[in-house]
Amino acid sequence: MGKNEEITQLSDEIMQDLTSGVIPLHSALLKAARLSLLVDIPKNVQLFKDWAKYAEENSFVISSFNTSMEAAKDPNISVSSANEYERVTAGISSNIFERTGLRTQAQKVANNSAFYRAEAYNFALNIYTTWKFGNIAQNIFEKKREKSERVLSKIFPDINQRMNSIAQNLNSGNQEDWKNAVFSCRTLLMDIADILQPPTSADDTKKYITRLQTFVSPKATTYLEELKDRIEITMDLTQGSSHKDRPIVEDAQNIVLYTYLIISDLMEIYDEREKKKSKVEEHSNPGNE
Repeated sequence: MGKNEEITQLSDEIMQDLTSGVIPLHSALLKAARLSLLVDIPKNVQLFKDWAKYAEENSFVISSFNTSMEAAKDPNISVSSANEYERVTAGISSNIFERTGLRTQAQKVANNSAFYRAEAYNFALNIYTTWKFGNIAQNIFEKKREKSERVLSKIFPDINQRMNSIAQNLNSGNQEDWKNAVFSCRTLLMDIADILQPPTSADDTKKYITRLQTFVSPKATTYLEELKDRIEITMDLTQGSSHKDRPIVEDAQNIVLYTYLIISDLMEIYDEREKKKSKVEEHSNPGNE
């Protein structure tokens, strides 16, 4: 199970727990603390753990309320006098103040529990909404990645190693590593250009952007023209960010994402053309079947 899926599943589970009441409130709050840990919000981890402690204490107050109220009832004693003008009392004081105190405490506990429940639900809902979209995006990206890497591995046997190196540099806290990740994107695109559209002259060797654009399509279609533009922009970004300045991590992440999406599109075009080529060869050589 991926992290996105685990987070969305847990947040959905917490919302169900809070609305169904199947498990005690303090147990649902402990789940919310675990969810906070998964999404890296340390302050919420401690907050939900504290609320879980209070909620468990409060559950005892609520569960014992009826028993306490029963114990605080006034004694059922009737006193009378033969003298109709005589005012008599049982000599026993009322427990009304104790009962009032119990009601006030129970109301406060109920309000706190309702607050914990509502806040935990809103937290889980926000996490679910955010990560559910991320899960959809991740699934789309993973499908594209799986498809492109299958083709890439035929061209570059070491592609997994190269992509892992880029990922490790990107996940580092060192700016120099982010720069190396960007530079690796550039060299990868240059190597792909040499395979997909080899240079025809010494002059052509350095024109890797033009060669990639030529490979994409000699014809003008909206999608392919857009892809050509993205290739040029991304190559310019890798050039600037890898040689002139150390990129901030967000810039490096964007460049890696753009590079990977471009490579994915290039591999789809390459794979489609290879399949067409194979079909043409099969029809041209029927005797080989």
